[in-house]
Amino acid sequence: MEPQPEPFARLRANYACFDESAFTFVNAAIAATDGYIPLFTVKPEAKGPDWIHQIASFDRSVVMKHAGAIQDLASLIEIRHVPCITFQTLFENLGLDYVDFLQIDAEGYDAELLRLFDIPTRRPAIVRFEHKHLTRREHVGCVKLLAGSGYKVWFSPDDTLAYLCNQSVETNGHKSRYSS
Repeated sequence: MEPQPEPFARLRANYACFDESAFTFVNAAIAATDGYIPLFTVKPEAKGPDWIHQIASFDRSVVMKHAGAIQDLASLIEIRHVPCITFQTLFENLGLDYVDFLQIDAEGYDAELLRLFDIPTRRPAIVRFEHKHLTRREHVGCVKLLAGSGYKVWFSPDDTLAYLCNQSVETNGHKSRYSS
């Protein structure tokens, strides 16, 4: 999933050498409701580090955390209204009733996406998310949600990994092939 048109095109190009039927690409963000949502991005013509155009967030302050590395960053920010769908809509559109692995890297929106995914009900075998843009309180809330739902939790400097261990994982009648 990628809500911005240019990164979405690059995402598809990255996978062009593989059988396209093995992947489903969705040009949208996940949100609480279907529609459009403002996304803070860096203007396409902006100059700076190689990663400058990878900066985007629903929270302007997350983008501004990079101000020390990018001169006059505030003047380079633009707002794009990107398409968004709910997890329910995504599951319905793709004909899914479960996922085994949930990977989130949403520049400060990760805690909200974990909440919206409904971890206690959907219970993917593995959850990985970026916590470096979360407040301590948000991160602790995510860890409590996962641990309280039966996950073992591991941390790296930027990411959190959680996995269900030593139990059968079943969601909507599907037994995960990764469960033990």
